[in-house]
Amino acid sequence: MRRLTVALVGGGRWGRTHASVLAQLSDRVGHVLWVSRHNGEALNSFLADWTEARHRFTPLASLDAALALGPDAAIVATPAADHVKTAECLLRRDVPTLVEKPLALTVESAKRLVGLAAERNVPLLVGLHLLSAPFLQHFLGLCAGRAIAAIELEWLDPEQEIRHGIVKFSNLTTHKVDEIIPHLWSMLHLVDSAEPQLHAVKPLAQGAVEVELVLRRSLAIVRFGRRAAARKRMIRLEFGDGGKAELDFTVEPGRILIDGAEFPSPHLGDKIGPLATELAGFLNIVDASWAFSSSPQLASRCIGAVELAEALRTRLIAEEAQAVSARLARGDAMEDPDISAWIIDNIAPILGIQEPHGLDLRRELADGILNAFRAAGPMANVCDQGLRSAIATIRQSKFFGHLSLSRLA
Repeated sequence: MRRLTVALVGGGRWGRTHASVLAQLSDRVGHVLWVSRHNGEALNSFLADWTEARHRFTPLASLDAALALGPDAAIVATPAADHVKTAECLLRRDVPTLVEKPLALTVESAKRLVGLAAERNVPLLVGLHLLSAPFLQHFLGLCAGRAIAAIELEWLDPEQEIRHGIVKFSNLTTHKVDEIIPHLWSMLHLVDSAEPQLHAVKPLAQGAVEVELVLRRSLAIVRFGRRAAARKRMIRLEFGDGGKAELDFTVEPGRILIDGAEFPSPHLGDKIGPLATELAGFLNIVDASWAFSSSPQLASRCIGAVELAEALRTRLIAEEAQAVSARLARGDAMEDPDISAWIIDNIAPILGIQEPHGLDLRRELADGILNAFRAAGPMANVCDQGLRSAIATIRQSKFFGHLSLSRLA
């Protein structure tokens, strides 16, 4: 197996996570062209601690600079809104590409990417590692042969937690639907390959969401959020014969209960983690590109994740705007934890800002969004150009359009 030159596009937290994994795959990766337009200093600081792997990384300020060096493959780990534009540039240069979820924010742009990849016969994959997660495959294998009547999924994150020794904050600049639904779609797809149809959406406290979905042979309830007290990952199945199965993989590979009895989880041993498995599989495809059509993460197989996210986001924007209007109408303050969560979750992703790092910066962003949102209602004489720009964006948003504007006065 040859050692490949990989362009890693994105210098944020997720880009750094990918860099750490690529550093471990020294048998497959010879050189990493790490592209970041805004985080060059942070990249160099991050690499300074790597004594053995640092020489294999070259920080670059533009994608064009990376393309000029002829990468064998590319990983797109930029903000979600930039995924399509970045992937298009790579595909037009015939570079096999893995795009971190979400592939795109609209079905139209996802299909455009898939069409471009097919036209140029270039592998285009999506970062949906749960589609091949061994612990999920093991759990579903134990349930094989039993008709599934209902599915329940929970995917909850705290605002701040420590993962793999690194402080992780919830991502305010990506809509929660686009961040989490691809994971939930992956699990549903493993249980029932029919595309889930959206039935009902219910906003919950502090920006959490409950969704009812109809599949070919079953019903599904999914709950997700980014302000939970603790991390939670759960899949529950109810069988037609009355039995039940549960996999709690909050800590992988998880704990399995079937009909009240505990079953052993798969032993991971020295196996590499889900992201490393995903990246190694992608690089194997690049090394033997004739085999890429069989990948479960092929973008053409995963457009359903974008379809579900777009449909849900559209419904949820309306539902959460109505919830804000109703709560303000009864006299609640905009700083109420539920109201502020609904506003921030829908406004932060459209402002084109960089993800804030640290609690103080996040609080500052939240306060700024609420101030701009408050000023967007009644006509206000705002002198600050940055605030005026934010107000203009808010007023043009679908979320703002669904509000009862009199409640902002």
